[in-house]
Amino acid sequence: MSRPTIKLKKCRIIFFDLEFYVSENSRIENGFCYNPWDKNCKILGGSFLPANPEMDFDINESKVINKMQSFWLWDHHSELKVLEKIYAILKSALDMVHNAHNGMISPILCGIGITSSDVPIVFELFKRYKILTNSEAFSLQNKFRIVDLSQLSIATFNNPNNFLYPKSKSHILNKYLNSTKFDCAKSVWELYESKDYDVISTRCLDEVLATYKCYKLIKSDLDKFKNLEACEKKRIKLASQNQIGFLAG
Repeated sequence: MSRPTIKLKKCRIIFFDLEFYVSENSRIENGFCYNPWDKNCKILGGSFLPANPEMDFDINESKVINKMQSFWLWDHHSELKVLEKIYAILKSALDMVHNAHNGMISPILCGIGITSSDVPIVFELFKRYKILTNSEAFSLQNKFRIVDLSQLSIATFNNPNNFLYPKSKSHILNKYLNSTKFDCAKSVWELYESKDYDVISTRCLDEVLATYKCYKLIKSDLDKFKNLEACEKKRIKLASQNQIGFLAG
C-alpha cells in the first residue's frame, strides 16, 4: 500500500517537556532518579506545543508561547488529573492526524532526550493509573513517531570516532542557543519543596520554546548539508563531462 499524500495542515509536531519530583529517600548521586512506579516520585506536569509544520514555524515567539498548553499538579491536585490532561492532548493530535491520513501518518513527539525518559515514563504512568491497559498503552505509543533532538543533532556535530552517542541538552544548547542555560533537572526538586511553582512552570515553557528553536536550527543545518551534497554531485558530474569531452577531442 502506498503512503498517502501528507496533508501538512493536518500534521502535528508535539514539542513538550515534563517535570518530576523525587523525594529524598529515592535520590541517587548520579543518573536518572525518577521512576514512574516509585511512589516516592511524582510527575509535576509539563508543557506542550502542538505545532503545525506549515503554519507554526514562521510565527513570533509570543505566538508560540500562546499556543502552549501546561498542566500542573498544583492546579489539578492529583497526578491522575494531570495525566488525563496529557492523555487528552496526545489523543486529540493522534485522532486528527490519523483521520486525515487513513491512519498512515502519525503525529510526532519532539524533545531532547525523550526516548529514554519522558516518552516511556508517560506511557508507564498511563498504565499505573489505569488510564490505559498495558495493551492499550503499547498500541497508543506505537501510533506516535519520535524526533529526539539528542539523536537528530548527532549529524551536526564533529564525531571523531565510530561511537555516535546522543548529544546532551547542554551540548545542543551550547551549539544552537548559546545564551540559553538551564539548571539541572534536580533543581526542580528544591523548587517544588519551596513551592516556587511559577518558577517551575516558567522554566518548562522556556525549555519547550528552546526545543522548538533548536528543531528549526537543526533543520536549517540539515538543509545546508543537503545543498552542499547537491552542489558536490553537480561538480562531479560537470568534471566527468569535461573529462569525456577532453578525451573525445
